[in-house]
Amino acid sequence: MFEKLREKGISLRAAHAVMIVIAVTVTVVLMIETYRSSVAFRDLSGATDEYIALQKAANELMEASDFLTQEVQSFTVTYEKEHMDSYFVEAESNRRREKSLDTMLNTLGESEAYNKLRSAMDESLKLMETEYYSMALVCTAKGYDDIPDIVKNVRLSADDTKLSPTEKISRAQFLVHDTAYHASKEVIRYNMDGCIRELERLTRQVQDASGSKMNLELFRMRILIVILSLSTIIFLIVTTFIGINPILKGVEKIKEDSEIPVTGSYEFRYLARTYNDMYTAFKKNIANLNYHVSHDKLTGVYNRMGYDILSSNLDFSTTTVVMIDVDHFKEINDKYGHGVGDKVLQKLAAVLKSTFRSDDYICRIGGDEFVVFMMYTAEDYKNVVVDKIKRINETLEAGKNDLPPVSISAGVVYGKEEVDSSLIMKHVDEALYAMKEQGRKGCYFYVEDKKRA
Repeated sequence: MFEKLREKGISLRAAHAVMIVIAVTVTVVLMIETYRSSVAFRDLSGATDEYIALQKAANELMEASDFLTQEVQSFTVTYEKEHMDSYFVEAESNRRREKSLDTMLNTLGESEAYNKLRSAMDESLKLMETEYYSMALVCTAKGYDDIPDIVKNVRLSADDTKLSPTEKISRAQFLVHDTAYHASKEVIRYNMDGCIRELERLTRQVQDASGSKMNLELFRMRILIVILSLSTIIFLIVTTFIGINPILKGVEKIKEDSEIPVTGSYEFRYLARTYNDMYTAFKKNIANLNYHVSHDKLTGVYNRMGYDILSSNLDFSTTTVVMIDVDHFKEINDKYGHGVGDKVLQKLAAVLKSTFRSDDYICRIGGDEFVVFMMYTAEDYKNVVVDKIKRINETLEAGKNDLPPVSISAGVVYGKEEVDSSLIMKHVDEALYAMKEQGRKGCYFYVEDKKRA
């Protein structure tokens, strides 16, 4: 019996069951005190979180005001209309200042903190009149017609109307940079600081009251925790020997790229045997990837054969697949010749290698078509993928070393469990085609309803 147990290992499930019985017995004693302590903690945490949220809301007003200042100043200097557009998106759509006031009023009512924030808002609204006038000067000087009505309706003074376009722009810049403008900004900051100080005072008041109650409850819990700790030590000893230590050793072996020792609990031994079988099979397949056979001679990345072996062995449930091709590549070959086209592909491969991680696999599966397997990723990597494609396009558009500037289009699919590789590749090809239909030079994320991710 003992020989059989030594061979199979102790069941971690059975060990847990025994420990749970012991822990439940002690936990019953702690239930009442734990509940009372958790209630006190929730009161303290809830009050603190509430005031932290209020402080954040208050800061939003200052950040929104600074954003408006930044955009109007940028508009008067660069004359680029997107700065004016951003200004009005914040002022009329995002409305962070108004939302901050609403949050403060709904939570605290007509309090001192709210009144300070209200004063900051009033000063910010006054500044907007100066900002509208400044934008109207620039629009008049530049002859912009497609502008917001509130700017269009601004009436310039007689003196300002007589100014030349250059003088109007100088006048606009002066209005949003002069001493009076900055003095108003300081008034906003002064009221904001007063609001924050009042919030801090209220927060400390709540914390002091809740803290006294918490200290009493925690004192009682410390006594009971000592009792629970004794039973926990037994649990830790058992789980360390049959669970944690084997896992840690297994992790080290994985880092060393070798098989996992078959030791520890029955469950871990089963996992280790399964992993070792998969490891052996994968290594055998990877060993068959002779470099000259599995790599593309032109670019040095995996070729179609390497792609086929990789796609049949990868775990797509944690893999993001990116299919890439060069926009209008045929026109490059026709205009510059295939020699230049080959150099473009070599440059693209080099950029892909420098942009993606060493753990990712890059394959050229034909012509100007590449596939990247991004390992150990999930859907929250969307922004990472978008940023990589953007940086790749920025590099390729530089057109250095006598190469023409080019861009790429990409389709992206997140691997899912119980989905075979052929279906994934069908979806990523559809995503790439969708990107081309939308104008190329970017990436499209495949989703089931065919909407852009």
